[in-house]
Amino acid sequence: MRDRRSDNLQSAIRNLQFEIGTSTLRNPHSARPIVAMILTALLWSTSGWLIKVISMDAVSMAGWRSGIAGLTLLLIARACKIPVGLPRDGLCWLAAVFYAVILFLFVAATKVTAAANVIFLQYTAPIYVLLLEPIFLKTRFRFRDAGFVGLAVVGMSLFFLGRIEVGDWRGNAMALGSGMAFGAFALIARSQHENDRARWQAVILGNFVLFAAMLLFFLCSPARMSWPGGKLQTAGLLFLGLFQIGCAYALFTYAISKISALETMLLAMLEPILNPVWVYLGTREIPSPWAFWGGALILGAVVGRTWLEARVSKFHGNG
Repeated sequence: MRDRRSDNLQSAIRNLQFEIGTSTLRNPHSARPIVAMILTALLWSTSGWLIKVISMDAVSMAGWRSGIAGLTLLLIARACKIPVGLPRDGLCWLAAVFYAVILFLFVAATKVTAAANVIFLQYTAPIYVLLLEPIFLKTRFRFRDAGFVGLAVVGMSLFFLGRIEVGDWRGNAMALGSGMAFGAFALIARSQHENDRARWQAVILGNFVLFAAMLLFFLCSPARMSWPGGKLQTAGLLFLGLFQIGCAYALFTYAISKISALETMLLAMLEPILNPVWVYLGTREIPSPWAFWGGALILGAVVGRTWLEARVSKFHGNG
């Protein structure tokens, strides 16, 4: 009798463990997507430091990084059975071009100005989406969004105050351009709704577009392609393509399918926070105080708007 009770108890415990395990896997707020998003932000944050320390010109570095990343993403997509090929949709090609512009301007800007300036100014992309969505996607511009746009504009202006060298001006301008291109890319992605295949196509194609543009540039100009200075720099370049872009994008797509937009944005904030830290540890580069204040305003506007939208959506959902 006791043996039967013991067997029944063990069976019940096993069933309970199974139910807990399967419910955890079904739960979109389980630890796995959160860890994936944290790893994504950590990988993204290494770009500034590696771009600074690898002694290649911006065109060569951006091109080879994207060539490696494009091949990595293509292999990951095939392993995940995502049907990527040459898109027939003109919007997908346009998104690929914008993505290539994002990647190149980010590298070029980081080479000539403080890495903190570049990453903070690139995070202005959601502000451009707010301004352009009503025009291209026929959404309504809400009055409350004007405050967030104004806050971000004030933050952007702070990067151009104080003592600024010519390289800083050029770098800040390219970083703003990268943010604008990022906004355009995000706008096209939103118009595609939940088309994961189109996003994978655009990102993979964008990397290959930049790689092809680099080859064409050196074929048609007297400039010479540069190469990494030694084994460590070669390893750094491979890391940028394989992990900082390739694996990070795969982790990002997994994470955003499981967690909310607010959680995604808050965890992604690790990138602009850690990017200047790695650069300081590797090169002793210290951004100006104006950059810190400007970055705080920009990130505050982005996070604040995301938080408010989450609250409004939850309120309407409960209503």
